[in-house]
Amino acid sequence: MAILNQVSRRKRATALKDSRAGTSDEIEGEGALQSLAQPQQYKGTPNIASYHNRTAIVKFLPFMLASLDTRLQRNQRREKHKVLQVLRIEDRHLIERWAAELCAALDHLKLTDFDCVARIGDASYSNAPPWARLYPDPLTGKGRWGLYGPKTEQFAIGSLLYCMTRGHEPYGHPEEDNPELDVVRLFKEGVFPRVNAEGDVLDCIIDRCWAGWYESIKDLAEAAAQLLAAVDMSAATTFSTEYCAQKRNKCCRLIQKGLLEMYGV
Repeated sequence: MAILNQVSRRKRATALKDSRAGTSDEIEGEGALQSLAQPQQYKGTPNIASYHNRTAIVKFLPFMLASLDTRLQRNQRREKHKVLQVLRIEDRHLIERWAAELCAALDHLKLTDFDCVARIGDASYSNAPPWARLYPDPLTGKGRWGLYGPKTEQFAIGSLLYCMTRGHEPYGHPEEDNPELDVVRLFKEGVFPRVNAEGDVLDCIIDRCWAGWYESIKDLAEAAAQLLAAVDMSAATTFSTEYCAQKRNKCCRLIQKGLLEMYGV
């Protein structure tokens, strides 16, 4: 389930999004941004997971079989949302490659969801820790989520890199399981899990991301490019015109067979 949409799998390689879970403004904003990113309908682009087809209510998207989050969770023994044991950590070389791809973004990642987007400088809508933190107001001491920009982005990236290197979220280790642990307050006060910032290059990046050290994401990308595995990065690819046409025709046949009637359309 996306934040604003119900998502279901219709075919082996296709996911269907029902947009009616969101408000009209949110749905309109998502559609407008998708159209801006893909000015020519159905034309493939390497950095965006293009729609196979779409109507005013539903959208047909490429189905992603798994994600980084899914992979990391498979390395854990869990009880619902609680980590009981970290079974394995991914290979260091692979983690460095993922880190470099994530920080560089351009040519290495695909954007798949436009549910929640904002302009740089907009007020942050907040997020759950460890992906965002409150910043104390210097006058009142109250917490503010700040503005979207390099500081908010690198903080989330730092927490994600921590997950990769430790196999669990910050303050999410089984030995740290304490119902009285106030992660929101700790983050607000700048108290983060201990890392080896002096002796490990990945830990140094994590520490600096949490501290908002990088003035721009470009600076962060340049730091990540120095990782040993950065030379092994793969590039995003574009689906062929023939493949896109084939998927679009399949979606049209599903609509003709009455698929949208399931959604009261």
